[in-house]
Amino acid sequence: MRTIALEEHFWTDELAAAPGTGVLARAGGARLDAELRDVGAARIADMDAAGIDVQVLSHAQPAAQAMAGEAGIEAAVRANDRLAAAIAAHPGRLAGFATLPTASPAAAAVELTRCVESLGFAGGLVHSTIGLNGAFLDDPRYAPLLSAFEALDVPLYLHPAPPPAAVRAAYFDGLPAPAAGALATNAWGWHAEAGLATLRLAAAGTFARHPGLRVIIGHDGEMIPFMLHRVDDMMPRAVTGLDEEVSDYLLRHLWVTTSGMFSLPPAACALSVFGVDRVLFSVDYPFAANWQGRQFLDALPLSPADKAKVAGENAAALLRLA
Repeated sequence: MRTIALEEHFWTDELAAAPGTGVLARAGGARLDAELRDVGAARIADMDAAGIDVQVLSHAQPAAQAMAGEAGIEAAVRANDRLAAAIAAHPGRLAGFATLPTASPAAAAVELTRCVESLGFAGGLVHSTIGLNGAFLDDPRYAPLLSAFEALDVPLYLHPAPPPAAVRAAYFDGLPAPAAGALATNAWGWHAEAGLATLRLAAAGTFARHPGLRVIIGHDGEMIPFMLHRVDDMMPRAVTGLDEEVSDYLLRHLWVTTSGMFSLPPAACALSVFGVDRVLFSVDYPFAANWQGRQFLDALPLSPADKAKVAGENAAALLRLA
């Protein structure tokens, strides 16, 4: 059974967070930093120990999305070239999602095209833009980038990002700092934001305007599977003005991964709502452990054929990984 994990992270020295800041502002931050920088022997050894055959790497947030203008474009190019070199050094074990300078959508489309056509990347990853660039992906300014994903016929991985300062202050101020930080980000807040960003792609008519757009979201669907019937019930076509229900768009355009969620109930919900052909194994390395993800995959109560789909067959087909 081939295992492909596709929300797995790295970063470059240039775009890494400073010690104790961003995703490193937690216990074990120094270890995370070292693991994110390593795209060589130690990473491959950890994959081997856990039985992970392929990692599809993406640059950890905020990557080049936090940078404006030429600086962001040039930093994205350097990060993507670094990833391409790592993939070339470990053929068949690593693949890549492009890092994109979303502050410059037209340039991001050009860089995505270069990464897919020249570097052989499987698609691109965007950190949910409201936390970084002040606009969701349904904003018309991103139409050139979304059109590039369609034209290249590669998926967009929509990854969470921290909430803007005003949202964080309104929702999470008044809590003890460690709890506020976790609740605003990886315990709740950025999953809610990524789910909202995905729902907006349907509600704003973005999927209708980009019928070839394919989107992957992590963490068992960023709360969407649990809420999808409620969304349709409270926001039918009479409210949205769309030709189809919100769920019709999402069930056609979305794939979801198990990244960082090693509990059966949310996985069972995602499988029930999206079906076994739309659920993809992921770990969220190094923020989650490879062994833990593989242990969870092995324990999923699926038939061998369906488990093989989730483990790697679905990802191989979606990303065209030989």
